[in-house]
Amino acid sequence: METVSQLSRRKACDLCFVKKIKCDMVKPQCSNCKQYNTECKTTAVRRRIGRPKVARHDTNASAETDSPDEHEAAASKVDSEHSAKIQGLESRLAHIEEQLQQVLSVASAALASANRIPGSRVITMSSGEESDFDNAIRVRNTLPMPSSSTDTSGPSAGSTATSSPSESVIRASSPNLPPLEEILPIINTYFSQINHAIPLFSQAEFMRMLHDWYTHPARRTWAAWAAVNIVLALGSWIPTTPIQDMNFAEAETAFKGYMNNAQSVLAELVTREEDLLGLQTLLGLVILYQTMANSKQGAVLIGAAVRLVHRLQMQSRNNIEVSYPQEQGLHRCRLFWIAYMLDKEISLKHHTPSIQLDADIDQDLPSSDPADGVGDIYTGDGLVRVNYFRLRVRLAHIQGRTYDMLYSTRSSKISMAGRQARVIRLTYLLENWRSNIPAEMLPDAINSRLGRMERILMSALYGSFVGCMVMVHGIWSQQAAWMKIISDRSLMALQMGRTDERKSCINQQPPLPSAWKRCVQLSREFSRALMQLPESDVNIWANLAALLSCLVIILTNMFQSPGHEDLEEDRQITQWLVRMLNKVKDLSVTVPLTQMHVVVADLERRAAAAVATAQMKRQALQERLLMMSGQASWGQEIAQPEHGDDENVEQPLFWDTEAVDFGALDMSNGLGGQTIVDWLDGQYPQGMDLGEAIS
Repeated sequence: METVSQLSRRKACDLCFVKKIKCDMVKPQCSNCKQYNTECKTTAVRRRIGRPKVARHDTNASAETDSPDEHEAAASKVDSEHSAKIQGLESRLAHIEEQLQQVLSVASAALASANRIPGSRVITMSSGEESDFDNAIRVRNTLPMPSSSTDTSGPSAGSTATSSPSESVIRASSPNLPPLEEILPIINTYFSQINHAIPLFSQAEFMRMLHDWYTHPARRTWAAWAAVNIVLALGSWIPTTPIQDMNFAEAETAFKGYMNNAQSVLAELVTREEDLLGLQTLLGLVILYQTMANSKQGAVLIGAAVRLVHRLQMQSRNNIEVSYPQEQGLHRCRLFWIAYMLDKEISLKHHTPSIQLDADIDQDLPSSDPADGVGDIYTGDGLVRVNYFRLRVRLAHIQGRTYDMLYSTRSSKISMAGRQARVIRLTYLLENWRSNIPAEMLPDAINSRLGRMERILMSALYGSFVGCMVMVHGIWSQQAAWMKIISDRSLMALQMGRTDERKSCINQQPPLPSAWKRCVQLSREFSRALMQLPESDVNIWANLAALLSCLVIILTNMFQSPGHEDLEEDRQITQWLVRMLNKVKDLSVTVPLTQMHVVVADLERRAAAAVATAQMKRQALQERLLMMSGQASWGQEIAQPEHGDDENVEQPLFWDTEAVDFGALDMSNGLGGQTIVDWLDGQYPQGMDLGEAIS
């Protein structure tokens, strides 16, 4: 019980204690109780008394009093309990391992059965210490591999798989590739056809890396895995068998799965400086994006690739000569020029400044006659050779100068006279570049003199040349002649479809008459070469700007000169170009083909009307001459005058039957035994241009 002294230690009555207010403890009633009119009392509260603590020395003392036999028995009991626990844990662990093995067996069987489904392919990408990606998804109908294959090259222990009708998610402990016998034909195709012209990889080093991949799984890296996927994508880029009616919407699926694999480890590639795999994979991705509908990602990746080139000091010849053997140095030099080539080409295509400055280069151009033959392509008979790689690099230099001199921000401040001087200079550079191509490899001869891969390479190269020439001469200028032909509706569509890249074209000077003739000629040559290729071999996306320009140029020329001698050929060319552009107009995201389709349709309609009008006028002129002769009927043979008064007759300025002075045509001496129709065809041939017919 609490004592009175304990109770007196209370500092508040019951009311003040409950309300938690200060109590003055006045007796017999505190001020708060008096205010609330409550009885003032203090209730005694009994506190719980805790148990006394047991001293440690008591236990120790009792233990010390135990006998030695009791102590030994207790220790034996503890050991037996510990052994029993260990045995229990081991048995549980063995049971878990057995269950895990059963799960793995079932998963492997399910995966093998799934791989036997036609049209399916499993690509695995797993998580390790070097990547955050820990799964991959089965991609169906995207890879050109035999559907019965099973990926057995990677480790199977410790992996799980779940299947569904649509996809399978696979987790593994390392990156995997299909069996070597499946991918080797694609790799051989790449090195024999593509890498020989654009030496992205050293074949000896790559095959050594591939051999190590399959023989030493512990040495596998994500960079090597990405490099192999890039080679597989490039090797699958062109169909093994040419396809005449190409489905461009499905063409990219042949290599898109491999590209996705390589891009999944992009964060590691852009900072990889211990070898060249990161740079090679980046450049391979850029090359592939140039052949796709959406090439903007390639414009971003080329920036990372060129920066990596700078960190590796590839632009410096002295650094390479001092640090590497001759063979490795040569390969690094070629990689630099590949990066340079892509940088300049993308710069002109997207109207963005290039990253690599020409003034900061200390490297020799690729040799025109390399000892190892890299870059050389031959005609079918093997008699004519040219180094394709050197041609690409030299053209890239001109493309870079075209942007700097005509489309850069600095060039917008020059005078018209200065701009025209630059156009003349660039035209000379382009024509000089073309003069270095043998006649057997020009567009009119490539389909009869070159093999399939050589035709693909040279047609793409010539497309880049035509595209650059068109940009130099301002075909897309606001002041160009064809801009004044189209309707207001077409002009509005052209304005709506003009991207930021194309806005810099409108202020260029329109082509001069001589330059326009040259552009028409080059457009015909390039279009003829592409028309003879299978559609699967036409690099439609890389040459899209050139194809659009060719179509606009030829249609405009048909409108301006509807009676020229190449009219029938131009009709066939425009029909083919329109058909090709219609097949891809809904796929492009970089060029607004929907708006351009309106413009092209307008030009095509006006060109057809001009041609029809010219033919009607020519026919009317023939009939009028027959009627006015007075001495000859249709098909009558008369004599041709040697020199009559018609030599001094003033010729009309336009092809107009009302402007012809038929009375001035002296028919009295006959037409030399010809019919009047034959004589008329001799004076005004069917294919003669209007300007030539009246001169």
